[in-house]
Amino acid sequence: MTAIAYPFLRPGPDRISAGPWLVTRDGEPCVFADGHLDHFDYSTNLEAVRHFKVDVEGVAADTGLKADEIRLLCVVTFGTGGRRLQRARRIVTREVIQAGREAAVLALAIDGREVSELFVLTTEIILLSSGTVRRRVSPVTTGARLWRDEFRAAVEPLGARFPMEAVSFATVFPTGHGDALWYLDWSPQTLHHDFATSVRLLINLDRPAFVEAVQQADEVTLRMLMCSVTTQMVRSAIDLDHFPLDQAEASPSSVSAVIEAWVEQAFPGQSAEAVRTLAQHDPSRFELAIGSLFAGEFGNE
Repeated sequence: MTAIAYPFLRPGPDRISAGPWLVTRDGEPCVFADGHLDHFDYSTNLEAVRHFKVDVEGVAADTGLKADEIRLLCVVTFGTGGRRLQRARRIVTREVIQAGREAAVLALAIDGREVSELFVLTTEIILLSSGTVRRRVSPVTTGARLWRDEFRAAVEPLGARFPMEAVSFATVFPTGHGDALWYLDWSPQTLHHDFATSVRLLINLDRPAFVEAVQQADEVTLRMLMCSVTTQMVRSAIDLDHFPLDQAEASPSSVSAVIEAWVEQAFPGQSAEAVRTLAQHDPSRFELAIGSLFAGEFGNE
């Protein structure tokens, strides 16, 4: 058990009345099973609403401040991009809380195209003004966080290899490539980076049949897609003199570690140099081995 000593007084938990987030899609409530939203469509938007109330007088009593002087700010932050690290975060709504203005309805829209793997709604109570009356251990610094909670919702299965995003290639690549099906956003020069946050598979929204096949987890489509992606990453890595990275440099979740695991699985017991030689002199056998990596992982083989 870890005890946390805060540098200032904080309000008791009963001073904040925060209702659950109600998330809807096309007006219908979304059902989250164990924090997971099934059949998430990246081309649709979600609406999220939460009722929020602060007992300002109680907060003032708990923190040694004067109720009619303190001003608080309720801030909601939207984050997305991976279970270990959020790739993007931004404030989506804020409401001033003070005496006579203690309740708020927090409402926001979530653009499905912004979501990757999961999204997190973080609600915080921030001190805007402490007023003139205070105790020695009262919070006085503007921006001091008095309360916080999180709502997490995964939209991709646990263990998914690739964070995916559906984007319009006509918008992302305005000078061409609008007919491509997918694009792997990564760099072989960042092997030491975290895989989940530095590798992104972009699916072309302008090709709706392909997007639907991916969303419906069509076995053939997913196997061909993942084999192509894996081949690209393995081939790029083994051409580097410094692959695989030293274990002191690469964490188990790094790009290098993931690719190294694929190499070991496809070419057991072989060195990176031996795999490089195979790729150069017998590319068909090289791709055949990688093509066998995902047998049984999609569909009901």
